[in-house]
Amino acid sequence: MHCLFCNSSNNSDSYLPDTAFNNKVFAYKKCNNCGLIFIDPIPNKDDLTKLYPTSYQNGIEHTILANPHQKLIGLRYSYGYQFDLLKSINFKGTIVDFGCGNANFLINANHHGFNCIGVEYNIDHVAILKQEVSSSIFYTVEEFFSSDQQYDLIRLSNVLEHFTNPKEMLNKLIQSLSPEGYILVEGPIETNFNLANLLRKIYFSFRNSIQPSYTASHNPTHIIFTNRRNQLQFFKDLSFSAIHFKISEAEWPFPSSITSAIGLVGKINALIAKISMSLSALSPNWGNTFIYLGQKKT
Repeated sequence: MHCLFCNSSNNSDSYLPDTAFNNKVFAYKKCNNCGLIFIDPIPNKDDLTKLYPTSYQNGIEHTILANPHQKLIGLRYSYGYQFDLLKSINFKGTIVDFGCGNANFLINANHHGFNCIGVEYNIDHVAILKQEVSSSIFYTVEEFFSSDQQYDLIRLSNVLEHFTNPKEMLNKLIQSLSPEGYILVEGPIETNFNLANLLRKIYFSFRNSIQPSYTASHNPTHIIFTNRRNQLQFFKDLSFSAIHFKISEAEWPFPSSITSAIGLVGKINALIAKISMSLSALSPNWGNTFIYLGQKKT
């Protein structure tokens, strides 16, 4: 199988254990050229339908945040941080929130004076979005790509890591960008250096050595696992010019606090996360989340 970033066929087994889902086993391969870890085989249409039912988005979230700089659970960066980025480039155009989920970013963006529309995969969920947020425009992915209309900025929040064909999808999205249009991407960089990731790597490597047949049973929703270098190179190869790139660390995937953690293992993991976050503050290149603002080169 070829790497989903650099297309190299030089790959090997990663430290991540296989996972069983939908009556098949998925392995995690590491590209020996760019370091990307990716799932093998790529989930097919039936797998994706089971991975992302309508309930995956958990409905619509209408809340207008009193403080947009409040970082919500599950977000990489606050809405306010992203709004400030757009204001720093004097952005006045239309935002496409591609993979808009529960539409909460869109609702808050429009409330703060931006013009934002939404795109989602699940046809049934798009119908719900259109009904419950009738003042905004929503498209299915098929509807969006069937149009030759171009937009000023496309936002991907916790979406890129779910693409089964990230380079192909970004190339398609580029065609929907106006000349000198922008992309705003936030998400995980799960194999980037930080203490928590180092400890996970040691743990899984050790477990694989003593129990080679071990198979996990989580849903393989993340198709790719990136680091700082291959993530930046990915955008560069797509002819984007970086305006802003920042790495930080969140507790995820560990518990958000020691007090709320369940059991001894949960509390230990929460403590590891807190220590890891403190250490990552020492270097701008350490952490497990990123945000990127880039401009399309003409």
